[in-house]
Amino acid sequence: MENDSLQTSLAWLRDILQGKIGHGLDTRVLQGLRVIHAEKGFMRFDFVVPKSVSDIDGNWNVGALASLVDLLGGVTIFSFANRVVTSVDFSVSYYSTAKIQEHVEIESKVSADKGNLIHVVVEVKRKGNGEVIAVGKLWMASNKLSVAQGAKEKRNYLKMEGGDSLKTALAWLRGAINGKIGHGLEARVLQGLRVTHAEKGFMRFDFVVPNTVSDVDGNWHVGALASLLDLIGIVTIYSFANRVISTVDFNASYYSTAKIQVRLSYLILG
Repeated sequence: MENDSLQTSLAWLRDILQGKIGHGLDTRVLQGLRVIHAEKGFMRFDFVVPKSVSDIDGNWNVGALASLVDLLGGVTIFSFANRVVTSVDFSVSYYSTAKIQEHVEIESKVSADKGNLIHVVVEVKRKGNGEVIAVGKLWMASNKLSVAQGAKEKRNYLKMEGGDSLKTALAWLRGAINGKIGHGLEARVLQGLRVTHAEKGFMRFDFVVPNTVSDVDGNWHVGALASLLDLIGIVTIYSFANRVISTVDFNASYYSTAKIQVRLSYLILG
């Protein structure tokens, strides 16, 4: 290994893989990952998509993929900058899907250094033919962001308007939350989510960030947050369009962090 920052970043990654740090979500997302090349600011990985990150169609869950991209981007940046970083802007473009047990290769490379801001690109390709599955781009900063404080708990009532597409969308969401749909990842990410208002193309949610989606610092894991955004975005679009859709481009900007057990509200427009 070249230096301490590289050794530290790889040691942190090994501990995540072995479940020694974090709350299990990172371990699940990275299960089976192997480092095949590592230097400062550039890493290459080998990965067989595990059953634990399957969506309901047997494909690699896009939120789990986003979590992996965020984690590996953070590891790569630490190896380069030797400091802890936080995601402030995160986008993933999905060009293809990967089935469970499919073999993929991942490259993560620091592409820009603006002092306090560092940019990393993470490419996920199908092993063998090199077909691009997804490309993630992250800006990360070393500054700590303020955390919103929880509001007083109050009772909310679900208001439902619209037709069958809305009812179907909400039934799918209930199934995901209750673990009846998917392979458990959706249920973990959505644990405790409550719908407080629902109509075609517009939904509002109440959420207390559960312990199961904590990162190593006790904050809401940005990959789990991305998974939640993707899932409830799809539910909202289905309620409006009455058809199944797939994510092809996803962008999340992070303005603050949220600690575990902080209460939040969501407003989603289709």
